[in-house]
Amino acid sequence: MASRWCVSRVLARYRYPAEASLLRHSAMLFRGALCCVALTLVPEVQGSAGGRSGFSGDPAANAGTTCSVCHAPDGAPVPAIGFVGPHTMDAGTTNNFYVVMIGGPAQTAGINIAAGNGVGTLLPFDDDLKNLQGELTHVHPKAFSADLVTFIFRYTAPDYNTQVTLHAAGNSTNGALDLQGDGIATAAHNVTVQNGFEPPPEPPEPATGDILATLFATGLSAPVAIENAGDERLFVVERAGTIRIVGADGSVQSTPFLDIQGRVDDSASEMGLLGLAFHPDYVSNGFFYVYYTRDTGSGLDRSRVSRFSVSTDADIAEPASELVLLEFNQPFGNHNGGDIHFDPEGYLNIASGDGGSGGDPNDNGQRTKKLLGKILRIDVDTPPGPGTGPDCNKASGANYSIPSANAFNDGVGGQGCDEIFALGLRNPWRFTFDRETGAMWIADVGQGRVEEVNYLPPGGAGGINLGWRCYEGNEPYNTTGCNKSYLPPVHTYSHATSGCSITGGRVYRGFLTPVLRGQYFFTDFCQPSIRALQGSPGNLSHRIVLPVGELSAISTFGEDYIGELYVAEINSGRIYRLDADLAPGDVDGDGDVDFLDIVGIWLSRGEAVTDSRDRRDLDGNQLIETQDVNLASSNCLLPGCTIR
Repeated sequence: MASRWCVSRVLARYRYPAEASLLRHSAMLFRGALCCVALTLVPEVQGSAGGRSGFSGDPAANAGTTCSVCHAPDGAPVPAIGFVGPHTMDAGTTNNFYVVMIGGPAQTAGINIAAGNGVGTLLPFDDDLKNLQGELTHVHPKAFSADLVTFIFRYTAPDYNTQVTLHAAGNSTNGALDLQGDGIATAAHNVTVQNGFEPPPEPPEPATGDILATLFATGLSAPVAIENAGDERLFVVERAGTIRIVGADGSVQSTPFLDIQGRVDDSASEMGLLGLAFHPDYVSNGFFYVYYTRDTGSGLDRSRVSRFSVSTDADIAEPASELVLLEFNQPFGNHNGGDIHFDPEGYLNIASGDGGSGGDPNDNGQRTKKLLGKILRIDVDTPPGPGTGPDCNKASGANYSIPSANAFNDGVGGQGCDEIFALGLRNPWRFTFDRETGAMWIADVGQGRVEEVNYLPPGGAGGINLGWRCYEGNEPYNTTGCNKSYLPPVHTYSHATSGCSITGGRVYRGFLTPVLRGQYFFTDFCQPSIRALQGSPGNLSHRIVLPVGELSAISTFGEDYIGELYVAEINSGRIYRLDADLAPGDVDGDGDVDFLDIVGIWLSRGEAVTDSRDRRDLDGNQLIETQDVNLASSNCLLPGCTIR
């Protein structure tokens, strides 16, 4: 009776006899208590305000990432999810398919559907779904009815014989749209395509980019930040509340540098220990600073910025040394920002998100008396004087002062929070200062259409408004009451073509590859190619330097002490070093093999090689010799390269 009742509920929604027949047949094949389908049942998925691509669970897309990267179940019941549709199709034909979700919090649902390896064509059946980068996702979260929700789509098979797997990841939400308390599940559906042409030959390997991703370290857990303390060590922030040291050889120390898991609330995917910055005089004072989310116990989370000290052991910090500097409330579990960096003037800059939900419902990005949706800037070295102390701080104590060039410098209760340097941000996920020029680059995650990169020139005064929620990138979003001047981004890209969530990076100022110097590198969480911006801020050129498929779910970039770049994958816990893809023999890294390179190799004959990146060792035998000179000469296209 249970399954019959469930089937009738579903059939009542469809007017067409063929659809009803298909659903009835599929439902009767499944005899369990959870009604409906010849479906593959798995745990659930939740819906965000605007759908995303790249999270269907397809192993060929973003390494099989699902909605769980962003949505936190927090003990929510897991829904069942499955496909209804044929397992055999003739080549070139089109069929309707259904994804059915049952249970979970069961208020609203979101979905991402993909065809394995992009084979065939996915099309929306109605206004519930939209096509995004060849995949399907929800336009808006869809409401459940009697504990059940259904998404319909069309699939057109290719014109050749093959096996296709359709993937779906969905979320059953509690309706709050705060990324917490949402059940997540995935399903797969195999389709045999027959009566077509022979399969085409395998496509050629994609062209390589300008850089290579070299595996450097493994074994990290949800890394979200990479920093250095002026030496060869890398300090990797793990979202749960630990900081680990990675040595120059890629080894991860077993004992954390800092462990404050008991103080950190990481119950939602955008919460946790999110930022780390070492004091410019760390070698002398041993101070470093962190940004983390904490549970106040009153049902409201807060973002906290604190100072810690290293112990007498350079590889171990003192957890008891915490000095709380700044706190502010977080109304929702998402858009926490969390990146922190010292600027060239020695002030600590702090990125805060707009407080979350969707569309900035409280207008926090534009409100001058809120610390949310801003770049904050404080002086951690100068004690506060009259009128220069904390203004909008929820923490007790006065452990910082206000730089004179901030946006508002009018004391407690004035026109705006004195901690604000720049405003109008949604969720700045990683910003950086160019270590050579001092310019600030900010990657701000968009709402549902546009991602953006903002540029603030060095030495600028505070008060710059970057536009959110009035604008999303260069496009108007909600212009009610928007009558101010806004600084437009220097680069934008559309969700329709290039990704869904920007991950900000760094300006390369390393020594090993001069040809890359001055370029800003960044990526997208959904389409994790490495991209580069080059040129003046008003005339930037953009290119892909590492194609999609090499890396997945990149959460952050980092620099070592000499300026070489690294990235972290949040799901795998791997750290990769970004190396230039240069011709063997290009010793000086200027982009070509020339006479100076040949001379450098000639003068190095007899030296042993200990670094795999050493471009003088062309034959790879770990010894520089005449054979390496000859090989480099063959790569040189310029006159006068040959040395005899």
